[in-house]
Amino acid sequence: MDGGLVTALFFVFSIGGTVGLVYYYYHTRHKERMMLIEKGADAKLFQTEPKKKNYFFTVVLGIVFISIGTGIILGFALSSLVHEWGWSRHSGDPLPYFVSIFLTIGAGFIASFFASKKLNN
Repeated sequence: MDGGLVTALFFVFSIGGTVGLVYYYYHTRHKERMMLIEKGADAKLFQTEPKKKNYFFTVVLGIVFISIGTGIILGFALSSLVHEWGWSRHSGDPLPYFVSIFLTIGAGFIASFFASKKLNN
């Protein structure tokens, strides 16, 4: 089989399977609810209490993405300084990028810890 055909079939079957599972879930849930209503069950069974919103993951993700962007900018500046001062033989050295990105991500995780601690209080 051709590689493109296999890829296309994979996507078709994965999308079709997902749609089928979602349809089966909602169809079965509807049948169960109708059976409970026929037996005289209370309508409050189907109502759920609103969940308290938890912004922890959003805060962590936002701070980490800001940290990655800051790390890339800092890495560019560090790379040009290292090349200008003659500490590197070529300007395409990836070490300043990796160092600055991982340092700023670490600082971002620490900042997100304190931000989430403040959100919980």
